[in-house]
Amino acid sequence: MEPFGAPTKFKEKNMSSISSKVKQSVVLTADGQVQALVAGSAANITKANIMTIYGQASAADAEIKLYNEIGGAKTASALIFHGKFGTAANEIMEFNLPGAGIYANTGIYADVTNCDFFYIVGTF
Repeated sequence: MEPFGAPTKFKEKNMSSISSKVKQSVVLTADGQVQALVAGSAANITKANIMTIYGQASAADAEIKLYNEIGGAKTASALIFHGKFGTAANEIMEFNLPGAGIYANTGIYADVTNCDFFYIVGTF
C-alpha cells in the first residue's frame, strides 16, 4: 500500500501540451491583419488560440481591439478582445488570457490606437 499523498507513479502515453505549439505573430505597428511567418513569408492567421497580447503605448489611453474576421470591417459582433492600458508613452502591457485563451476561427484583424507596436502569442 502506498503512503497517503500525491501519486508518485505515472504512465505517460501520447501526452502533448498546448504550449508545445505556441508561436508569436508578426509585430504590427498599425491596424491590420494579424499574421505569422510561414516558410519565411507572412501569412494571415485564420485559426488561433490567443494566449497573450503584448503592446507598447505611444501615448496615454492605448487600445488594442481584436476582431474574429478578415479585413477591416470591424464588425461589433466579431469583437473578441478589447484592452485599454497606459497613462503615458512607452508603457508596456501584457494581457495574459487564462486557459487556452481566446479562440478565433476566421482570422484576426487588429485595430490599435496609441500603440507603437503589438503582437500576440498563441497557437496557430
